[in-house]
Amino acid sequence: MNKTVDHYISELLFLHDCVILPNFGGFVGNPQSAKLNKITGILSPPSKQILFNTNLKTNDGLLITHVSNQENISQDLAKNEIVDFATQISAKLHSAKVLRIDRIGLFTLGKEGNVIFLQDSASNYSLDAFGMNATHNKTISRVNEVEGKVVSTIQNIRPQNKTPRAFLRAAAVIIPLVALSYLSISQQDRINNVYAQMATLNPFATTEVFTPVTIINTDKIIGISIQDNNTLNNQNKGAIDWEKIAKELDEKELTTNKKSNTNNKTRIKTSYKENHYYIIAGAFAEQKNAQKMMAKLKKENYNAEIVEGGKLMRVSYNSFTNKDAAILALKEIKQENPSAWLLTK
Repeated sequence: MNKTVDHYISELLFLHDCVILPNFGGFVGNPQSAKLNKITGILSPPSKQILFNTNLKTNDGLLITHVSNQENISQDLAKNEIVDFATQISAKLHSAKVLRIDRIGLFTLGKEGNVIFLQDSASNYSLDAFGMNATHNKTISRVNEVEGKVVSTIQNIRPQNKTPRAFLRAAAVIIPLVALSYLSISQQDRINNVYAQMATLNPFATTEVFTPVTIINTDKIIGISIQDNNTLNNQNKGAIDWEKIAKELDEKELTTNKKSNTNNKTRIKTSYKENHYYIIAGAFAEQKNAQKMMAKLKKENYNAEIVEGGKLMRVSYNSFTNKDAAILALKEIKQENPSAWLLTK
């Protein structure tokens, strides 16, 4: 034979769960799943556990047929080879009490004649574990590390003190607004002057305030007083005749209107001085320099002029009678000339 009988038994154990060696015993395979030995840390792949049963000695024809096919011999010749192999190993086991079959396992004969079988751990007969080997599994304990990290993270957290910068910025915005609100309520007459100074960025800007003068025609009041005195002196008894007094006052008023139309047409007159707002480009001590600046501004299509007053001659871009229009024009001019300012006369 080209190969021994134990080699063919090993081949059949890969494909079958029971292989009987006639006149010796049967090998039974039990599939086992992957296992982890918690003590040694070894992770074993799926396997097939081989057990030996001395009572399975009846020939089932599986081993003989396989040997006949592989060796290309007749079944009778294959049967004779298998019987001779079983006789040899049985005699060796009884004489030496120990027998080892390659890639199958170790046989030991006990005192009571029982046979003890230990599978060869080098061979794994499970086809599901093809190419797999036992590995050593290292125990990983992550629970304590994670808890330690969480504890350390919590311990490192510290309350953060808020900086007063936000409060300072809010105060810088709110305080001017409160001041302007107070001015708008208590000093309405001066709020326009504050806005003008803020727009021109010139805290020394002066604004002339003119108080309206009210002229009241007192002719009628004097007439009423005189007429009331005359009436009271003439009437010593009874109530005052107010209708008569009113008629006399109307007649006197018509007579006065014919003499002086000016005093009677306007009983209340208001005189005021109109303000002018100048956007100043610069102030010069010499007239020559002021003329150059005015000529330059006129080339740029500004209605420039020299505003005299004081020791310096001030050259303006333009003049306005409306304060709001002057402030809007000043904002546009400041983009080109930041030093421009507003003069009120």
